[in-house]
Amino acid sequence: MDRKQLVKTYVLFVAALGAAALAQSLRTVSFAHVDPLMLAILIALAAAAQRMPVFLFRSSAISISFAAVIASYVLYGTEVAVLVSLFQAGVNAVTPRRKPALKALFNAGSLATSAFVAGTVYRLTGGQVPPGEIALTLVAVAVSALAYFLVNTSSTALVIALSERQHFAQVWRTNYSWMPVNFLATAAQGAALALASQALGVFGVIVFTLPLAVAWYSFKLYMSKSSEVRARNEELQSVNDMLRRTNDRLEESHLSVIGALIGALEAKEARTAKGAAQTMFYAVQVATHLGCSDDELAAIKLGALFHDIGTIGVPEHLLRKPSALDAREWAEVKAHPVIGANLLSNVPMLERIRPIVLSHHERFDGTGYPQGLRADKIPLAAQIIAVADAYQAMTASRPYRPALSAKAALRELRAHSGTQFNPVVVEAFIKTVVGERRRSARGAESPHEQVYQQAVEAVRITL
Repeated sequence: MDRKQLVKTYVLFVAALGAAALAQSLRTVSFAHVDPLMLAILIALAAAAQRMPVFLFRSSAISISFAAVIASYVLYGTEVAVLVSLFQAGVNAVTPRRKPALKALFNAGSLATSAFVAGTVYRLTGGQVPPGEIALTLVAVAVSALAYFLVNTSSTALVIALSERQHFAQVWRTNYSWMPVNFLATAAQGAALALASQALGVFGVIVFTLPLAVAWYSFKLYMSKSSEVRARNEELQSVNDMLRRTNDRLEESHLSVIGALIGALEAKEARTAKGAAQTMFYAVQVATHLGCSDDELAAIKLGALFHDIGTIGVPEHLLRKPSALDAREWAEVKAHPVIGANLLSNVPMLERIRPIVLSHHERFDGTGYPQGLRADKIPLAAQIIAVADAYQAMTASRPYRPALSAKAALRELRAHSGTQFNPVVVEAFIKTVVGERRRSARGAESPHEQVYQQAVEAVRITL
């Protein structure tokens, strides 16, 4: 069921509830003890008050006409109150302008149902018709008025929530959470109106109409001030949205720089992409084996993608030098984790992988660089990438040495387990590589490059 159909169904349901309340009231109503003049005054008061509603933040409104409804069921019972609510609904249908049929039906159903529920609760909580003891009457009015308030405001909040795809609780809090005290105070005026009518007749009604006017003015004044505050809040929200868009553009420009650096690395040396693909694949497999969360796996993918980004700042002849590096040259090469971390520090969305890039050359025994971290002080993701990167480096040929076999590389990893590498990571890595080699021997296609390209494409989509 689409949203419009759902709203229409709900509106018709509320209208049906109102029709049922009206039918029940017509079946049991008795005018034997109803003062025609007083009834006419209550109807006129309800209509006049409904003619001047106080509009709320959305498409809803509130009026003090419910005080006349309360006075009606206190004086003459639930049935008369429902009939008075129909006059409310009739005025509401054309105030301040003519409403569509569905909206008029909804308002009529909501008002009639609220009056019926409130009148029933009044009677069930000990309220007498006509009113008897003042204290008991006031208590029963307070409880019944709360029931009226909840039924009326909840039905309206729900139709707004369905129409605007918002949470019901949020709509109710925005429009109505401030109203219970004011509502109960106005309900007390309705009870006073009924008691004054019983004791003083028409004169009492006239006297107690003035407090209702004061209640209406308090509603209107509150909403006027609230609207000013709301306008200022919306202005601040607009400024915040502008700042967020500016920040997003800055992030996009930073990511564009990083994307350009990835492209430069790939163009600089084709084996960079291939090596990163293998490093990423094994790192993700090991992390999965160790039970890392989805967020950690995503960070490891990005960490493997960017871990050597800092080599863009290292002279190419040093990276390709066939002989041993001297102390000065080695210092330049060792700077690449810091260079890479500094590059990523300009990209807020990649801040979480900065420690990985900075620490992927740290050693488990604390003799690595650039910070000399050891054991658990090194991020686990960096420890995993370090093992995967070392294996990839050993099994690839270099200008100064031939590639090692997979078995020889795994032996080297185990030989440096506990010193250069985390023993737990090394064992998980060896199991991963052995399992992958067995699958390859059976003819299964290696997904190294596919995993890498997916990660690169994911980053580029965000650029």
